Amino acid sequence: MAPQLSDEVLGAVSRSFYLSLRFLPPGMREPVSLGYLIARLGDTFADAPGLEPETRLAWLDGLRDEIRGRTGSLPCGLDELAASISHPGERVLVAKTRDWLAALAGQPAELRAPLDLVLLTILEGQRWDLTAFAGGAAPCRSGEDLMLYTYRVAGCVGEFWTRIGQVSLGPRYADPDALPAMMETGRGLGQALQLVNILRDLHEDLPRGRCYLPADELRAAGWSGSGAPTPEVLDPVFRRWLGICVGLLDDSAAYVRSVRDLRARFCTGLPRLLALETARLLDEAGSARVLRQRVKIPRSAVWTAAARALFC
Repeated sequence: MAPQLSDEVLGAVSRSFYLSLRFLPPGMREPVSLGYLIARLGDTFADAPGLEPETRLAWLDGLRDEIRGRTGSLPCGLDELAASISHPGERVLVAKTRDWLAALAGQPAELRAPLDLVLLTILEGQRWDLTAFAGGAAPCRSGEDLMLYTYRVAGCVGEFWTRIGQVSLGPRYADPDALPAMMETGRGLGQALQLVNILRDLHEDLPRGRCYLPADELRAAGWSGSGAPTPEVLDPVFRRWLGICVGLLDDSAAYVRSVRDLRARFCTGLPRLLALETARLLDEAGSARVLRQRVKIPRSAVWTAAARALFC
């Protein structure tokens, strides 16, 4: 994986994540960057335009099998798929698929194991996301289902981050005795980041017939089970999960404090602070406004969070 190329693609497909990622210590930066690119590749396969769901699943399954070591598992037509994608960064991401897989295959065993684990878990979540809504607008039947989904697509990343920090930096990353607790709070941090996304994106998801909030809680609040929940129905469930999200973010402060390496601590603390600010804005806006428009952190608040992250 050529560093310059990976940096260019990372900057094009994830400006916010790249903001902190580029400051990671070199030993962590390459495997984390590679993991992100391949996970983002799965997202792009799942969202590729003009493809039937079965074809998108075939691309996800091919990527899964490649990670498992079955070379040649991707469907035919990679170049054509790349050419069909309008986003310039995603187009390059897909065109370079074989480069990312070759870089993965070249990782040493101690890095390859956590990379494989996190990528296969994320792909499981992406696959669920692609099929779940065929049976209705709210496929998470309960809070447990929602937390399982957030684990698959984000909580596992907190665990991965901890493992990669331990492997690449050793005691410079954290006290070895603190690692078991960090695995738990790191998982929670990842889940909280995904919950923020879910709550923030309600204005986009609900018109598309997609709601990740638990169906049993929506029904208890008065939802009939068909159509989009009204703001009145949605509000208590929205507030409850916003509180759960903030609780997980509060708990993850201990994780950030446990990271010894200053660069790794900055890169861990910044997403947490941005999520806390987003949660504050969501709480201030309320579900009615969230359903109408995207709540977005102003650029000035991003730079304030970055300054605060330096002193976490």
